[in-house]
Amino acid sequence: MNINNLYNNKLQQYGEDDFRSLYWGDSKGESAKKRYKQISQYIDLKQSNILEVGCGFGSFFKLGFDCKSYVGYDINKKFIDIASKKYPNKKWVTKLPNNEFYFDACICSGVAGNRGGPAWNPNLLKKFLKKLYKLSNKTFINFPSNRSDIRSEYVEYFSPEYVLSEALNITPNTTIIHKHRFDFLLILEHE
Repeated sequence: MNINNLYNNKLQQYGEDDFRSLYWGDSKGESAKKRYKQISQYIDLKQSNILEVGCGFGSFFKLGFDCKSYVGYDINKKFIDIASKKYPNKKWVTKLPNNEFYFDACICSGVAGNRGGPAWNPNLLKKFLKKLYKLSNKTFINFPSNRSDIRSEYVEYFSPEYVLSEALNITPNTTIIHKHRFDFLLILEHE
């Protein structure tokens, strides 16, 4: 199934105010909020220019986070339309910017693990990491862990060791934080 169709079906099933439409585990987005909080330990979000890859319908703001400036990117036009209506003073796009180092931080949570998505096979993973690394000073990518005992048929689960080895080919300034068995956070920084 096409990723857009998958998300559009979930959106139709749950609606635009339910985080299950974004394939998060609960309706209120508690798992997403934990991931944003984890990222905020490594960068002052309020003082940062943020690019969010896989912004959905504006979860960042719906969950109470804010920043200096923001560009939300998603391949799903319906999500971008919803986000634009809810948060008209933010920039919402369906095409990734090409400006290198324009952003203080790139946040990507809940995207890398999409089966058939931007990182689901080794060649795509390398391209995905390189692309996001070029766009910001610090890149935060959340990956579903192959250590997880909860599985979904539409999610690809990653070995943290493999992701780390690929990331180290891009920059030695790489960190993996694996505090939960379900997922881990990769941080790529420019020196």
